Amino acid sequence: MDKRNLMLSLLLLGSHAALADDVIKETAGGSINWSEGVVYANGFGTAKPGLNAAQRRLLSRRAAIVDGQRNLLEMTKGVRLTSATKVVDAMVKDSVIATRVEGIIKGAVSLKEKEIYQNDIFSVTLAMPMAGKFLRAVWQKDSETPQSAGNLRWHVDINQFVASGSALLDRFQFFPRAWADDVFVLNNDDEVKTTQRLLEWLNSTNTQSIKQHLEQAIIQYETNSVFSGLLVNASTVGGFELATIPKLRNEDGEVIYPSESTSYDDIVNKRGVSYDFDLQDAIRNKRVATTPFIINARSTYKSLASDLVISNEDAERITRSTGTREAMNKAGVLIVVAI
Repeated sequence: MDKRNLMLSLLLLGSHAALADDVIKETAGGSINWSEGVVYANGFGTAKPGLNAAQRRLLSRRAAIVDGQRNLLEMTKGVRLTSATKVVDAMVKDSVIATRVEGIIKGAVSLKEKEIYQNDIFSVTLAMPMAGKFLRAVWQKDSETPQSAGNLRWHVDINQFVASGSALLDRFQFFPRAWADDVFVLNNDDEVKTTQRLLEWLNSTNTQSIKQHLEQAIIQYETNSVFSGLLVNASTVGGFELATIPKLRNEDGEVIYPSESTSYDDIVNKRGVSYDFDLQDAIRNKRVATTPFIINARSTYKSLASDLVISNEDAERITRSTGTREAMNKAGVLIVVAI
C-alpha cells in the first residue's frame, strides 16, 4: 500500500460517525459538523526507529495528539462566527482571545485512538464543541451590538380544503352583521391552514369585511399560541455561508435575531443556531422541538453572506408571537440549508 492510500485509510478509520442528514464540511484535517456544532480533527504520529515498543507507543501517540491539535487549531480559525467575522479575526484582534483558544484546543477531547501496524503509526480523533467556553472566548457579549428591531409553506389541496373547511364556510355563508365584533377563535394548526387558504380565496373576491376578520383570527392564534422554536427554511437561498451566529433580518435590514433580548448565555452555551438538510427532519429536531414557527428565508443580505432576509410580514408575525420570540431568544433557531 502506497503512502497516499495509507493516509486515506487512516482518515477513514479516524473519522467520526455522523447522521446522514447532518450538515458537515469536510477538510483535509477533519470535519466540522454544523448540525452537532462540533469540530473534529484527525492526527497521526510515528516514533523514531530503534526504540522499544512502549517508547514507540508513547511517542507516536504524543506526536499524533500534537498533529491533531495543530489541525484542530487551523480548522477552528476558519470557523465563521458571523457574516463579518471568523475566529481568526478575533484571535488576531486580541492576543488574550488567541491564548484562550489555544488553551481550549489543548484540552480537546480525544474520541478515538488507534495503533496501526505494530506501533509504527498512531492515529487520534479530537473533538471540540463550537459552544460553551470556546464561543464565550471568541464572541464577546458586546462585540456586535444587535440593531433593534419567506412565507409559510402551506400546501393544502383544494378538495381537502373544501372538505376540511366546510364548517368554516358554513359559518360565513350567511355572515350575520351582529358577529362582526366577536372574536373568531382558531383552535389548532389545521384550522389555521384552512383559514390561510380561505384568505387566498377571499382576496380574489374583495370581501374585505370577512378578510379582515379572518386576518384578525390568525393574528390572535399566532400571538397567543406557544411555539417551541423558530425554523427558517433557507434551502432555496443561494450563496448562504454557514456561521455559528448568523443574523436574521427583515427586508429593511433590521436585525430580528439575535436581538437585544436574546440571551447571551444561551447563545454561547447552545450556539446561535443549528443546521439541517431536510425540512421534515428539522421539524422534529430537539432544538425547535415539536411545534416550531416555520418561515422561509428569501435571500442573503447584501454582501453579508451569513445574514438571511425574511419578509417584513414574517418578521412582524415573529414579533407579535410571544412564544416564538421567547423560544428564539433562547437560541431555539434551526436553519434548513441545501449546501
